[in-house]
Order: sequence, then C-alpha cells, then structure tokens
Amino acid sequence: MTIRLFFEFLHRNRVLVQTAFVVAMLAVYVWLVQDEGEWVKGFEDHVTEILLLNRPPLEPPPETVIIYVSENTFPVKPYSPAEIAQVPDLAYLTQKWPWNNALWAHLTQNLLDAGAGVVALDLFFKGTTPGDAELAEVIAENQDRVVLPSIMDSTLLVGTNQLILDPERSLLPTTGSADVLGFTNYPDTTVRMLKNWLALSILLPESSEGNAAGLPRHPDEFSFSWLAAKKFMSMSPQVGRSLILRRPKGGLKKMVDAPQRDPKTPMMLNYYGPPFTITSVRLENVLTNWNTTFLHGEYFKGKAVFIGTRAWLRFNDFYTTPLGSSPGVEIQATSFANLIHTEWLRPAPDWVVLLLAFALSLMALAVSLSVHQVLIKMGLFLSLGAIFLEVTQHLFWSWLIVVPVAGAALILISCGIFGTLYDYMLTQYERQRMLGMFESMVSPGVAGLMLSQRGDFEKRLGGQRQEVIVLFCDIRRFTVWSEKVGPEALVAQLNEYYSQMVGIVQEHGGTVQKYIGDALMAAWGDVRAQPPSEGATHAVHAALRMVEALRKLNLHWAKQPGREQLSFGIGINHGECVVGQIGHPRRLEFTVLGDPVNLASRLESATKQCHQTILVGQSIYEMTKREFSYRLAEKMQVMGKSHAVAVYAPMGEGASLPPVGVAQYNDAIESYYARDFVRAAELFRLAQERFGGDDYLCTTFLKRCEHFQKNPPPPDWDGTWVLTEK
Repeated sequence: MTIRLFFEFLHRNRVLVQTAFVVAMLAVYVWLVQDEGEWVKGFEDHVTEILLLNRPPLEPPPETVIIYVSENTFPVKPYSPAEIAQVPDLAYLTQKWPWNNALWAHLTQNLLDAGAGVVALDLFFKGTTPGDAELAEVIAENQDRVVLPSIMDSTLLVGTNQLILDPERSLLPTTGSADVLGFTNYPDTTVRMLKNWLALSILLPESSEGNAAGLPRHPDEFSFSWLAAKKFMSMSPQVGRSLILRRPKGGLKKMVDAPQRDPKTPMMLNYYGPPFTITSVRLENVLTNWNTTFLHGEYFKGKAVFIGTRAWLRFNDFYTTPLGSSPGVEIQATSFANLIHTEWLRPAPDWVVLLLAFALSLMALAVSLSVHQVLIKMGLFLSLGAIFLEVTQHLFWSWLIVVPVAGAALILISCGIFGTLYDYMLTQYERQRMLGMFESMVSPGVAGLMLSQRGDFEKRLGGQRQEVIVLFCDIRRFTVWSEKVGPEALVAQLNEYYSQMVGIVQEHGGTVQKYIGDALMAAWGDVRAQPPSEGATHAVHAALRMVEALRKLNLHWAKQPGREQLSFGIGINHGECVVGQIGHPRRLEFTVLGDPVNLASRLESATKQCHQTILVGQSIYEMTKREFSYRLAEKMQVMGKSHAVAVYAPMGEGASLPPVGVAQYNDAIESYYARDFVRAAELFRLAQERFGGDDYLCTTFLKRCEHFQKNPPPPDWDGTWVLTEK
C-alpha cells in the first residue's frame, strides 16, 4: 500500500517533483561556480585546454618578437677572425656561460636605437659578470624602455612571506630601480594563468657577494610582462591604440597609456597557438644578419623584443602549457601580447553564468516533462549538451569568455538520469498496474505481450479491423436456477464456475471480453495479432477443457449442499471484426463487434436445438480439422442470415484417431446430403450403436431419412435447417 501511494504521489506531482529537482541542481550549479575546490578547478582547466586545442591558431601578435638563445647558438667550433671582425659580438658566444654582459648591452642598445618600443631581458643576471658596467649604463639610460626579471623563489620563505631574488645589484639604476624589475612566476603545474601583482613585504636574502636586502621597492610588485606592457604602451600610445583595434572582438575596453586591467587578478593566458607560434629569431642570426635580413634593425621598430633562452638541455627553461611544452620567454611574450591587445581569457560574468544556467535548467525541465521515451529523452539531453558546448565554444572563440561547464554537466547529467529513472519507475509502475488489469481479462503471457507491443495495441484501441476468433459460453436454465437459490449461494457458485472457465481461457491465450449475466464472451486475436489458425486451435482446446472442467465441478458440487448441477453451451466462430474502445468517455470498454460475433452467439444458442455442448463454424472447422475430430451437426440458417452455414461439433483431439462411431456418422452425413436416405439411415443406426445407443443427432437424422423416404424433398433441397430461435 505504501509503495502504491508513493508511486501515485509521483504520478500526481510529476511536474512539482521534477521542477524541484531541477531547481536544486541549479542551486548546486551556482555553488560550483563559486567553489574553489580542486576537482572543480581541475575539471574547468581541462575543458579550457580542450577549447584551446580545438581552436585554430590565432594570428601571431605582429608587434612582439622573441630573440632566443638555443643549443645551436653555442658554436661547435669558434668563429673565424673574419667573422668576428665583421660582427665583434660573436666573440662572446664562444665564451663560457654566462656570457659577457657587454653582449646584452650592445644588443639592447641597438634594438632601442632601431626604434624598439621596449626590450624585456628574460635573463637572470646572478652575481658579477664582465660587462656589468656597460649593461648597467644602458639600463640606467633607458630604464623607461627596459625590463629585467626578478625571480620568486617558492622554496625561500621568511614567515609567511615569499622571497624575491633580484638580479645583480650593480646592474640596477640607483633611482627608480623598482620600475625596471618585474617578477616572473610560473606555477609548478600547467601554466594557465600568471599573476601580475603581489602585495608582499619583500625580503631579499644576502648574496654570496654580501649584497644585503634594502633595495628601494614599491609596496606593490608588478610582473615582468605587465611592466613590459605598461612601458610599451607609455612609449607608443598611438601604436598601442591601433594594435588594440587589430582584434576588436577580443577586447571589451581600449587601453591608452597602460593596460586597462586590474593587475591584482591573476590573468588567464590566451595562447596564440602551440609553442613557437610567436615570431622568434635566434640570437646568432640577429647578430650576423642585422644589416641584411633585419634592415639595420628597422625590422624591430615599434616592436616589443623579448630576449630569453630556448635550450632545454642547457637551461631547463621549458614549462608545461595547455598546448605543449613552451619556453618561459614565450609565455612572458604571450602574457605581454594578451595585455596590450586586451585578449586574455576572461571568466564569464556572473550574469552570463546565471543566464545560461537558468536557460539550461528550463530546457532540461521541458525535456524531462514533455518526453517519456527513454532514447528520445537521452538524445535530447545530449543535444542540449551539444548546444551548450557550442555556445561555450562560441563565447570562448569570439569573445574569449570562459564559461564554467562543471555545473552545466551536472545539470544535464543529473537531470537526464533523474528524469529517465523517474519516467522509468512510473512506466514500470503503470505497466504493472495495467498488467494486473489485463491479466483479469487475458493470460499473464498475453498481457505482457500486449504491453510490450503497446503501439500496436493502442492502434486497436482506436478502432481497427482484425480477424478474430470469438467464443460464447452460456449457462443453461440460468433463470430457473437463479430463482431456486439465494443470492449469496448464486454469486458464490458463479464465482467458482467463472474462476475455472476464465482460467482456462487465459491459459490458452484468450481475452475475456465481457460477462453477460451468466454468459461469457472470449476472443483470440483481438488484443494482439496472431495467425487465425493458431487462435482457432487455442479456442477449441479451451472449449474442450471447459467441458471437462464443468464435469469435475458438477462432481464436486454434488457433494456440497446448496450447489446446483450446471450445464452450458459453447459457440465458436471466426471472421473479420472491428476491435476498439466503445462507450461513454467515463465508461469505455474494449470489445469486438461484427457479424462473426453475432454468429458465434447464434451457434451457442443452436447447441440447445442440436443437443450439443460445443458447436463451431465452417471456418473454425477448416482451420482445425487436422487437430480435432469433428462431425457435421447441421447445415443451418440462423436468424438474421440469408444463407446456410455448416456447423460442426468437436468430438475430441486428434483427427487421425477419431472416437468410435464418428467415421460411420460422417459417412451417413455424406449419404444424407447426397439424397441416399436408405444408406444414410443404415449408417446412422450403426453410428448410434457405436455411440452407445443414445445420440440426439443420429436420432434426428434417422427421423428425417424415414420422412424423406416416404416424402422425397424438392429438387432444390440442400439439407438446410432454418433456426427459428436466437
């Protein structure tokens, strides 16, 4: 009872329950967006990587150039005197690393003289090195266009403060050194975002040379790439403004004098493609081809030049990114280009997230409530997921907006599973309820088949022509019996009787169509399609078993006071009928209509005149004569019919070994309808003896034979007997 009430509650409140579930998932979605849990972050990072990998490479930023030191920059053999005479700085490349800082001083000065907007030296100058004074002079004279890195060392902590290692003190200007230094930071995992600002109490450890902490610093520490972008935009605001307009879809704001971005928020990097996408040239090529390929440095005019290393074996300076292993200098150049073009990746605004979540929830709810077929429902949920991913990809590719998808996946997956299971449970409950209802009319096997072939059955409910086998069974002298016994005894005995008869019908795959007082109407082929011969065989089998069951019931009732002996007649017919639901909308009944039904009823009635328990129509006989033994009972014309039908009485199962007397009876029938009444009479007498001396049909036909011997029938006589009673 509790389970039934539970499922009835789910059925009545389907909209309420599923709406509540979707609202709950929406709340979880909003919570996940705000959650800083590692698994959520890891999932979102993985999705962002997929979006980056599937996006076509972007156009490399034209104003950004990398000059790098590779393994090949270190010559296998020394440069010749002629080569060094032509390019003196080549001599430094043959020295042991770190090279003489005069090399970097000359390169930086040449780049700035050629018109480079900013030179970012992504090289850490640790300790004193030859050429320091020359490099320090270049830095001091151009500190508004040069950026040096300081390194955040996560292994060195004083209290809770992380330490920053600055380059050699002698290289830094005596004033404004904080405007030259920008920290570089790379996470231990995949580089997806960089910090642009830190508010720390900076402590500098003493170096081996004795340099102590105390370098003048700003309270705020800015990153290497941020400082480069700031100086670049300050030096060339007009150039910067045109660069921003190069990718109008990427930015939401214009920058004029400095990157218009809050540096306190870590920046999600928008990689332009796989490693080495940004224009890069080897140091030795720049030195040797300065006047030719690089047009006396004109190539670098108006550009930001990043100088760094790209030698994994020598410097171990590669870091994992979503698109592959990339040198650190290219990561810094990427961050710089993102800043000046305002095309870093942006987390979706809260209102966008809420709008998408709300729309997704409404669509998920609509699918859950309107679609009941499991495959279609799952297909629609997959389609919703595809649409959401398409929107996410569009926002990412066109507007650089990263939409969190963990919550969306939760909504779609959970709503899809919940909606499917919800409908599945209700469907199973409804199926069991209908199965119980149908099993009161048909056998359990047929009831299950009806539900499994529900589409075909629903067509029949609307009305359909179908070949059907119809069986009528009516208790004899019911009126007399009902007047003799009390109502309680009558109902009790009828229930015992129907319990046996209905059980037999159902065991043979029949449908109990209706109870008409003391009469029972059953059918085969009404609720499911089956070969008519199969249904006919089941119907005759059921009729013979019903006769045997009533015999046993009468034996049982004979020993019980208040029980009457019953007898019945059964008529079976076949034909095309109309099956469907009829009646008032509040009281519909699935039934069978048509002339074959009426004839089956007439055959049942004819059993009284023929003194037979079972009579079947001609078509039933033709379909089952190989399974049962029959004898022709009559050629009769029932009321309401203009032509005669042959009516047969089954004698038992097995046509090859008919009961004793049936063969003589059938021969007698042939002689009778052939007008050989003398021979027919002899055979009827012989058959009657074989039947035990008392057979109503034999006696009836003997009387007719004697009559026709004296009074021959007219020439058009065909032996038809007209039935004058229903």
